[in-house]
Amino acid sequence: MVNLRDFDLNLLVIFKNIMEQRSISKAANELGLSPSAVSHALGRLRGMLNDQLFYRTAKGLEPTERAKEIIVQVESGLLCLAGAISAQQQFVPAASTRVFSMQVADYVSGFFLSSFTSRIRQEAPNITIDILPFSITTDSVWDRVDVQIRLTPGRLKPKEVRSKRLMLDDVVVIMRPDHPYASEPMTPELYASLPHVKLSQSSTGTTVIDDALAERGLQRHSALIVSNWDTIPDLVMKTDLIAIAPSHLLSLDSRLKSLKAAPLPLEEVVFSFDLCWDRSSENESGHKWLCETIADVFNSHIRAIEKYQ
Repeated sequence: MVNLRDFDLNLLVIFKNIMEQRSISKAANELGLSPSAVSHALGRLRGMLNDQLFYRTAKGLEPTERAKEIIVQVESGLLCLAGAISAQQQFVPAASTRVFSMQVADYVSGFFLSSFTSRIRQEAPNITIDILPFSITTDSVWDRVDVQIRLTPGRLKPKEVRSKRLMLDDVVVIMRPDHPYASEPMTPELYASLPHVKLSQSSTGTTVIDDALAERGLQRHSALIVSNWDTIPDLVMKTDLIAIAPSHLLSLDSRLKSLKAAPLPLEEVVFSFDLCWDRSSENESGHKWLCETIADVFNSHIRAIEKYQ
């Protein structure tokens, strides 16, 4: 019997790839190794198994009878090892003490986080959710953030990360019913000229409104910039400031029912809320569970809104 303490199991992985590719260079490329490293590994395996394993032909490497015999057991063994390791890495929500970090657009955090937290407390009571602000820098956040629930400009999806559309909503302009311009048709020019209260970029993760105005040669006056949505309805009701909101919030936030709402006169701008994550983590079981849970909570809200309407 071979003493496995003296046997490099990586040699079997290399052997399997050579069998599949029938080429040293192709196997090296597949494994991310140099051809010389693969040749050296094959030489070691030949010595250990006391067989040539492959011989060169005009069509490439051909396996010996011995190689054909053992490849079945090698493939089976590697598959069993991969399955055993994978089982160890399966995420069990009820038993996990993991910390997940998220960035959540403030427009949806009010209704999402309460439902999401209730769901988490039932399924994974010992995990921790760390809500981080959006960064205004261009540095990558994926070394510290597991997922984002963010506003995506227009109807476009981010190009450098994976994403899933959670909700697509129209944008409305809100003001108090007796606002001096409450009866005026809302145009881009009027919208830009009125004093605004708006959420900071660190709360929304986007500058889509200002970008759309800039394309028209307009710039709005942001009289007040706040860090969370909760203060905005009361400010709009008690001042001459205007604000924007997703139309779904009109039915979810009772304070908005007494305000006047008009469609945002920037037709290309919508509230598209996307779940975003780094592609390198998408196959990890805990990350998949988190994304599926977030999507399910959003779907529940959408169904409730549609039923209400």
